[in-house]
Amino acid sequence: MRRSILMAVFLCSTALTPARAEAGPVIPFVAGALGFTAVSATVAASAAYISGAAFASSLFGGIIINTVLSVGLSLLSASLNNPTIPSPADRMVNFAQPVSYAEWVLGRTRKGGPIGFTGFLNSRRYYVPILAAHSIEGIVEHWLDETVVTLDLAKTDQNASNIETGTNPSGYGRINAFLGQPGQVVDAGLDAAFTEITEDHDFASLSGAAIWAKKPSSGSFSTVYPRGRQWVYAPVIDGCDQIYDPRDASTGYSNNAALVLAYWIVNILGREVDWDGVAIEADEADVVVINAELENQPKWTLNGVLNDNQDYEEQRAQMAGACDAFMYENTDGTVGFNLGRWIEPTIKLIPSDFLSLEISEGNSTIGIPTEFAAIYTEPENSWRETPSGAWIEDAESRIVRDEPKIYMISSHNQASRMNKRIAKTKHAQYQLRGTIKMAGYELIGQRFFRVVHPEMGLDEYFEVGELARESPGVFTLSANSVKEVDFDFDASTEEATRPLFNSVASNDDIEDLENITASNSGSGSLTFSWDAADESLTQQIQMRISGDTDWQVTTVPEGQENIKITGLNSSTTYEYQGRNRTASLRAGDWKKDIPDTKTTT
Repeated sequence: MRRSILMAVFLCSTALTPARAEAGPVIPFVAGALGFTAVSATVAASAAYISGAAFASSLFGGIIINTVLSVGLSLLSASLNNPTIPSPADRMVNFAQPVSYAEWVLGRTRKGGPIGFTGFLNSRRYYVPILAAHSIEGIVEHWLDETVVTLDLAKTDQNASNIETGTNPSGYGRINAFLGQPGQVVDAGLDAAFTEITEDHDFASLSGAAIWAKKPSSGSFSTVYPRGRQWVYAPVIDGCDQIYDPRDASTGYSNNAALVLAYWIVNILGREVDWDGVAIEADEADVVVINAELENQPKWTLNGVLNDNQDYEEQRAQMAGACDAFMYENTDGTVGFNLGRWIEPTIKLIPSDFLSLEISEGNSTIGIPTEFAAIYTEPENSWRETPSGAWIEDAESRIVRDEPKIYMISSHNQASRMNKRIAKTKHAQYQLRGTIKMAGYELIGQRFFRVVHPEMGLDEYFEVGELARESPGVFTLSANSVKEVDFDFDASTEEATRPLFNSVASNDDIEDLENITASNSGSGSLTFSWDAADESLTQQIQMRISGDTDWQVTTVPEGQENIKITGLNSSTTYEYQGRNRTASLRAGDWKKDIPDTKTTT
């Protein structure tokens, strides 16, 4: 039901006189907000008047944009189609550049980072990728290029590889992760290797890893380093461990959407929040939902990366768009928000509340999308951007696909719920644009409201798209009609088929050279032959005098199926082996496993 006190204030010409000013705290607040100076000294000195004046004069842009007090999904969804931020795949690199912007890792995700140091010593490339500009909870999976490796943390010798056996890089590298925790010291391996490195090079308050990659033999190089250079280190990270939870006054790691959003508002945006309100929203984020695989999961999480080079509006769109957050500025200057859910409206607007009003029915936009498939971050697709299954809003019309890019979602179920919400917003029955008077103050912090317009025959619920303050007592409002069922979601019937990512067994091993034999050719020579190999391969023969340690390698010209090697010692026993080699010089194993022998005549 519409509250009456503000209406009474503004309809009564004596409401702002000294005598009426003592009627309650709302009146001084509005007087201050409107900039009235004809008030008593008592009113002018009151906390409510001062708060109202501060609210009117120092709006930081209520949640980022100047004069905007509330922002909802219908406004945010437009900026999700073509964000300028890097995609998850674009972040899986290690790069060196003069200026690198700070990155925040929120929740769980996979990423690389800029090189903070690099050097070469003793046939090893040392490098330090920086993963985040803050402390993190830990490394969940270590990825070198596209290979997940496991570390043997018991190997403390800095010159020994700590990559466990069973993977291609085994024996050729070491990873010393650092998490940016208080008391972080210089990496022992870097300190021992380079005299220029001192205790001051501790990467304090930064998280990353000190890595060395060892130079292998030429025949093994392409196997150990498929990219032709040191590995890209892009691990899966549990990010920021400084997330405050007002429910138990703890600080630590969390991907709870409300807590992450509050961290962003306070620590990155530099505003204040109502922590009691954050606690309510955090409980909403933790509500357990059942996805299409019949698994339980929290309703709203945030998992991704923010960069200091992004503007706040784009950061806000990515975060709020991932959890259907409605954001607003409170009258005390704090920023509030509601995560996606239905909240019964308490505000009713009638024709007299509007200075101007335009309500259109249907969506006249040319080529309005009929199906929606969010591009989200899929852990089973190596944490890369992936299109979700599509929500079909209009199966009868021509297919027009909308693919909002919401990289801070890492759950197909959450992406599917956002598909439905965006679809319902863009296919709302009514769109409202108007200029309102004092009722704008009542709408601050309200996500939903009711419009009753008897002449239009209209009685509908609306969701705020944007509420902006144009001048004292004048607000512009945009909104779309909404229904409570728009927020319901039954995964068993409404979640589209999830993309499947089956691993394919690949084998790029080089086939063994079979049945290599040697025969005497006279005059201190041996002729080697073998079974025909694939025409894409060439061969190599290695031989040595029995008992020697050094091998002499001979490369067979392309297309030959045997080779005569001359100039050997007569009456001397030689050991020999052979192998195949690709055009890119990637070589197979020497065969036979135990070298065969042949004595010259």
